[in-house]
Amino acid sequence: MSYSLDFIKTTTLNFDNVYELLENTDPNPEEDIYINRDLKDKIIAELKDIGLEFEVEDISQKDYYELNFPSYQVSLFNSEICISLPYWDENSNDAINKEVKQIINILLKNGFLGFDTQTEQFLTESYEIQGSFSKIQTFINRYFKRG
Repeated sequence: MSYSLDFIKTTTLNFDNVYELLENTDPNPEEDIYINRDLKDKIIAELKDIGLEFEVEDISQKDYYELNFPSYQVSLFNSEICISLPYWDENSNDAINKEVKQIINILLKNGFLGFDTQTEQFLTESYEIQGSFSKIQTFINRYFKRG
């Protein structure tokens, strides 16, 4: 189980279209939401430029990237970019929250809008995930009796 934040390259994101856009896993390159390789490469370069450390896995045959951070992942698909944080204690600290905020800011700056599927909140500006993440993590830990 992971906490997920989804980002779509669109100028309008609302409850009428968000789930349909998230389900569009193979957009036509002519569609506005299509994320081409150049934009993915630009985002990766910007993340490196601000000092974030991660390993890049290029899955060329499927045309997407996995950015593997020590405790979470960022997946860059043709239709969306997804930040996935497993419900581990280390992901509920200030340093991870700061990194995720930096990633969100770069995505927003590059024309993406985000959606927090756990809270059904749209992300159009810098976002603090720490409170929501910790609240849901506590619930999951109780449910699975982990801690």
